[in-house]
Amino acid sequence: MTSDRGAFAGRQLGGYQILSLLGAGGMGEVYRARDVKLGREVALKVLARSAAGDPGYLRRFEEEARLASVINHPNIVTIYGVGEDGDITYIAMELVQGRTLREFLAGHSLRIGEVLDLAAPLADAIAAAHTGGIVHRDLKPENVMVTSEGLVKVLDFGLAKRPRGVDSPDDPENRVATRAALTHEGMILGTVGYMSPEQAAGRSAGIASDQFSFGVLFYELLCGRRPFERDTAVETLSAIIREQPPAIQTARAGVTSPIQQIIERCLAKDPGDRYADTQQLATELREIRDRWNRASELDASQARTAAVPISGRTSGAVAPVIGVTRRRALWLAGGTITTAAAGLGVWRLWPHDTGIRVLAVLPFVNAANDKDAEYLCDGITESLIQQISRLPSLTVMARSTVFNFKGKTIDPRAAGRQLSVDAILTGTVTSRSGRLRITAELVEVATGAQLWGNTYDRTAAQVVSVQDEIASAIVDEGIRLRLTGDQRRQLAHHSTGDPEAYEWYLRAQHAMDKGEEGLLQARELLERATARDPQFALAHSLLAATHVTMAIDGYERPADAWLLANVSNRRALELDAELPAVHAITGNIAFLFSWDWTTAEREFEIAMKAPSGLLPTGGLVTYALERWALGHPDDALRIVRRIRQADPLTSNYALLEALYLFYSGQLEAAVALYENTIRDEPIAAFLGLADVRRAQGRFDEAIEARRRGHQAAGDEALDEVLKRARGADGYREIEIAAARLELEVLQNRAATTYVSPLDFARTHAQQGETEKAFSYFDAAFVDRTPGLVFLKADRAWDAIRSDPRFLAAVRRVGLP
Repeated sequence: MTSDRGAFAGRQLGGYQILSLLGAGGMGEVYRARDVKLGREVALKVLARSAAGDPGYLRRFEEEARLASVINHPNIVTIYGVGEDGDITYIAMELVQGRTLREFLAGHSLRIGEVLDLAAPLADAIAAAHTGGIVHRDLKPENVMVTSEGLVKVLDFGLAKRPRGVDSPDDPENRVATRAALTHEGMILGTVGYMSPEQAAGRSAGIASDQFSFGVLFYELLCGRRPFERDTAVETLSAIIREQPPAIQTARAGVTSPIQQIIERCLAKDPGDRYADTQQLATELREIRDRWNRASELDASQARTAAVPISGRTSGAVAPVIGVTRRRALWLAGGTITTAAAGLGVWRLWPHDTGIRVLAVLPFVNAANDKDAEYLCDGITESLIQQISRLPSLTVMARSTVFNFKGKTIDPRAAGRQLSVDAILTGTVTSRSGRLRITAELVEVATGAQLWGNTYDRTAAQVVSVQDEIASAIVDEGIRLRLTGDQRRQLAHHSTGDPEAYEWYLRAQHAMDKGEEGLLQARELLERATARDPQFALAHSLLAATHVTMAIDGYERPADAWLLANVSNRRALELDAELPAVHAITGNIAFLFSWDWTTAEREFEIAMKAPSGLLPTGGLVTYALERWALGHPDDALRIVRRIRQADPLTSNYALLEALYLFYSGQLEAAVALYENTIRDEPIAAFLGLADVRRAQGRFDEAIEARRRGHQAAGDEALDEVLKRARGADGYREIEIAAARLELEVLQNRAATTYVSPLDFARTHAQQGETEKAFSYFDAAFVDRTPGLVFLKADRAWDAIRSDPRFLAAVRRVGLP
C-alpha cells in the first residue's frame, strides 16, 4: 500500500472489487467495494501500511472486527469478515449510506423530537454493545451515521475493548484515545471533546465512560455545542475533569426534566453516579421519546382544531428570612422579609394536563432523625415552594402555612383537604456519608391517586440539581404542564451554582428563628457564603435580614445594625434587583431607620407583588405595622387579611388581624377572633383579649384574661396582684407590676449585652415615671431605635403622651 490516498480504487482485494474511496483516518482508509461472489456493496476498511507494521495497531484492527462481529443489532454496523491480501489487512462491513452525525449536525438545527429520534436508537446500540461485554470508548458524531431513511448506525469499534475486571491505567489501550487526540490536531474536537473524566485522567474506561460520551453527544444534539468545549485540547480535558457543564435547560428551551435528568446523570463526574446498567438509560430514553411523540401528535391534532395558548403573568420566588414573634409583631415592627425572582412568559397545557392548579408542599421528613439533616429537609421544602410558585399557572401554599404541619403525623390527603388544594407533595430526606437519598411523591387529594413519585440518590453537593429534578418532574410528569423556555429557565433559576455556598445558605436559613445565638450563627454562615460566592444575591439579602432582625429584637445597637444591613442589601440589589427580599428590606430600613414613609410604602408595594406561594407574608406584616404606626389601622387590617387568605393556618396572623380589628374599633370582632385563637396561641390570645376588655371598660373580665394568659405561660410572678386586683384600679396595678418585672429583666440583661434605651423608657412610662422615661429618649434617638416609629400608636406611652417633650419626639421622628 502506498502513501497516496485512494491508491486501492479500481483494484481487487480478496473477493472484493474496490470502487471508490469513502474516507481516511489514522488507521487506514475506507472504500466502497463490491463483494464479487454475493454481488452486494460493502465498506472495506484497509489498514494503513504504517499501522500494519505496528503489532499493536494490527492487533487493535483485528480486535475491532472480532468485537464488533459478535454484536447483532440494527443500530450497529454489521461486520462481514476480516481478510488479508498479501501484506494488506482489511475488514469488510455493512455499507451505510448517509451522513455522519457530524455532517448531519452541521446542516441542521434539530427539534427536540428529532434529537430524541436520534438519541434513543443510539442508546439502544450502546446498551447492546455493553450487554455483549463491549465498551466502545470513542463515541463521537464521526462514529455515528444517519441513513437517508433516518436509521442510526454506530461505526468504528477501533478503540473498543472487552472489560476484564478493573482495567489498569498503565494499559496502553487506555491511553490510546488521549494520545491520539493530543497529537493529531484534527481529532481534538472529536475524541477529546467526548472523553469521560476517567479517560481524560488516564484511568480505566468502563461502560460508564460510554454513558458520559453519550451524554456529551446528546447535549450537543440539543444545544448545537459540546458542554465542555474550550479553545485547546488541554483546556477541554481540564473542563471535563473539573467543571460542571452549563445547565441544559438554560442552553436549550423546552428541555423537559426527564431529559435533563438523563444528561446530568450521564455527565456525572463520578462513574458511580451514572447508570449501573446502560439498558436502563436506553429504556428511559425510549419512554421519553415515545411520550414526546404521542404528545406531539396530539398537539398537531389540537392545532387543527384551533387550540389557543393561554397568557401567563409575572411570578416570583420567596424565601422567608425574619420570623414573626409577638414582640416584633405587636410593637417592635418585626416580621418575615421575603424574596422573589420574577419571570414572565406564556404557557400552554400538555395534552394530558391533570388539571392540578393548587398544591401544597408539606415539610420533607427527616427519615433518619438526623439533627444535622434537618436544615436540608426545610431547605428542600422551601426551595421547591419557591421554584414551583414561579409558574403563573399554579398556586402553591405559602411556606408559613405548610410548616404548621412540620413534625406532625397527618394523612397527606387530610392535610390537602384542610388546605383546600388539588394535590399534595410529600417527601423524605436521608443524609449519610456525603450522599442524599430523597423520595418525593405527588398525590391527588380528591382521589388519592399518585400522580408522580421518584427516589433520588445523589451526592450532597448535588442538592441544587436534585431540587431542579424534582420541581421539573412535578410539573412535567405529575401536573403535565408544558412550559415556555423562559418559564423553564425560571423554574431552574438559582442565585448560586456553588454547592458549598448554597449549603451554608440553607444552614443559615434554618438558624434564623433560633434567637440571638441562631442569628449570630446564621450571620457567620452567610459571611462565608458571600465570601465564597460574591455574586450570591440571596445570601447577601439574608445577611442583611440578620442585621435587621438583630436591630428589631434589640440584640445589637440599631444604628450599627442598620448600616450593615444597608451595605448587604445594596449589594443584593446590585446583583438582582428583581428580588422582593431586597425591596422588603429596603422598606424596613426606610420605615424603621430612615423614617422615609414614601420610600417604605413604595418598596413594600413592590415586595408584596408575588403569587400566593411566594406571597411575602412577613414583608406584608411589616407593611401592615407601618400603616398602623402612621395611623391607618384600616389599611393594616386590609393587608393582614390578604396575608390570611394566603396563609389561613398560621395563628400569628390571626392574632395580628385581631389586633387591627381592635385598633379599628371593631372590638367584638376582635374578641371573637382572639377566642378562636386561644387553643393554638393561649398566651398571646388571652393577653390580647385582656386589652380589648380593658378598652371596653370591662376590667374584671380583662383581669381574668390576664390571669389566664400568665397561667398559660407558667408565669407565677404576678399571682398575688392578679388575685386581689379588681376594676380599673386593679387592672392598672397589674400593668405597673408587669412593667416593674420587665424593668428588672432589662437591667439584668443590660449587665451583659446591649439593651435598647427605648425599652427602659417604655417600662418607666408604663409606671408613670415621666422623668426617668425621658432620660432615655436622647440615647434612643442616637441609637436610631426601631420602636420610635410606634410612639403614636403604642398605648404604653399613654401616661406621658401629653407631655411637650413627647410631642417633640413624635415630631422629630416625623410621624404624621
